[in-house]
Amino acid sequence: MTEPRALRWGLGVVLGVLALQATRLALHKAFSIDEFQYAHAAWLMAHGQVPYRDFFEVHFPLVYQVLAPLFWMLGDDPRNVLALRAAMLVPLAGACVSVFLINRREGRIAALLAPVMLLCSPGFLHFATEVRPDALTAALFLGALAALTVQPGSFRSSFLAGALLVASAWGSQKALFFGGLVMAVLLVGFVSRRSAVPSLIAAPRALFAGVIAAVSLVAAYLTVTGAWRSWWQWCFVWASEHQRHYPGFSWREYLVPALGEQPAFFLLAGVGLAAMVPRLLKGWRTPELLLFVAVPATFGAYALQRAPFPYSLLPFLGVMVPFAARGVLVVVSGMRTPVVRAVGLAGLGGLFAVQTLQVEALLDGGGNARQREVLARIAALTGPEDVVYDNSGGFVSRPHAHFYFYTDAYLRGSLAGLLSEEMPRVLVAQGCVMRVDDLRTSGLPLALRRFLDTYYQPYDGDLFLWGQRYRVRSDSGTLEDRFLAVRSDRYFVQPASLLESGAMFIDGARVTTPEFSLARGEHRLRYEGLAESFQILWLPRDAKRWTPRPGAPSIYSRLF
Repeated sequence: MTEPRALRWGLGVVLGVLALQATRLALHKAFSIDEFQYAHAAWLMAHGQVPYRDFFEVHFPLVYQVLAPLFWMLGDDPRNVLALRAAMLVPLAGACVSVFLINRREGRIAALLAPVMLLCSPGFLHFATEVRPDALTAALFLGALAALTVQPGSFRSSFLAGALLVASAWGSQKALFFGGLVMAVLLVGFVSRRSAVPSLIAAPRALFAGVIAAVSLVAAYLTVTGAWRSWWQWCFVWASEHQRHYPGFSWREYLVPALGEQPAFFLLAGVGLAAMVPRLLKGWRTPELLLFVAVPATFGAYALQRAPFPYSLLPFLGVMVPFAARGVLVVVSGMRTPVVRAVGLAGLGGLFAVQTLQVEALLDGGGNARQREVLARIAALTGPEDVVYDNSGGFVSRPHAHFYFYTDAYLRGSLAGLLSEEMPRVLVAQGCVMRVDDLRTSGLPLALRRFLDTYYQPYDGDLFLWGQRYRVRSDSGTLEDRFLAVRSDRYFVQPASLLESGAMFIDGARVTTPEFSLARGEHRLRYEGLAESFQILWLPRDAKRWTPRPGAPSIYSRLF
């Protein structure tokens, strides 16, 4: 097939437009609940804490290590999670470059088609623009495949391939499976070759040197931080136990919708895969074999999980992209007449348009504007030293109260006793002044939820601040109770008119102003007057009194 210059320029323009759309998506799409958890882990590392040792974590930490410096530069404002989103555009750009290089031997049209198809794939772009280990891991793995398949190979490309394979594994345990299979094929090809037969890799020694160099960096980090034992315990021993007992679901649950969302993409990828088979049958000792093996390897890493969530499809979708681009060329080259070929190219343009509209639909519902409003309120109401509770780390850049700063479905069941008995004590001991409500709150043990409802009052539908509500006995007009001050700080009574219609005493002293200071601990409370109910509430950092809003809608927490 000839490669018209106008077509190449057209694809370049389309690629530029899609890159702008991806940037807009990263900055404006709503945040998924897990992104806050990962962002908080990055903030903790920026403040010198070590995962596994200092806070609960079961993922490999590369994405946290990469993103932590942003908090050094930008500070502790929770809204800086948007900068982390912007940073995730870097591995996305790397993935685009990688699929371009993988297809470069197939011609410039095939090379340009690959990043175009990557950026208009809603299934890939949805999660590749998020703060996720899987997004970084997929990009690094595609980079390793590009380095392995580049022709002619060199010492440098082989070294880079080895280092990137290890880096992708340090990004996610899932890469140990698909990266390990690719490495196994490389080893088999190296061991079984004869002296006259070319290897699957240009410079095997350089590949092993890259692996050793990257592994040495990982080992140095674990040694310096003293985290070897805790890393092994949480990321392997405990993770395998978690995998066995997690309430899982079928791999079809999210794959079937992905197939229905972009059937043309998978059909074209199948055509591209089929076209490669005859080439491999003629001679399998080619780096293209590694790309072919990566397809079942990445799919297996997804399907074998106990709970294969859609973000685990990222490496599989990324590996399928070069084949989909090649499938386009196979289909178009089969169109013999100019008219039929023009129709085919128009159909391809229609495919890009449809998938681009699907990507645009990810911004439906207002994007992340309202979530950023909640983050702004967290920044205004609390300081970087104020402890906040959320089962998913939604406070981003505030200290958490307990080692288990987040829990999933398995943990909430297996740690029910700890969450019910220890967590309330820890929240009080740590002086936790705020909690963020999320999708997982309803799954917490009943005893913990009762504590949260008793001691945190609704600032809005997402944020709850420390305070207690009281109901006065109607028959006597008096109240004898206690108020627990979570820390030595300023508090206030709401409504303030309560002090005009009656008398309130704390530890025997009459309260004469709406705002007052209390020492940490429990205080005797007495009220005499006409009010039916009132609250005593923590005065937040902005020093503005507020009125609880029970029943306000929740806007902050979203699953995907």
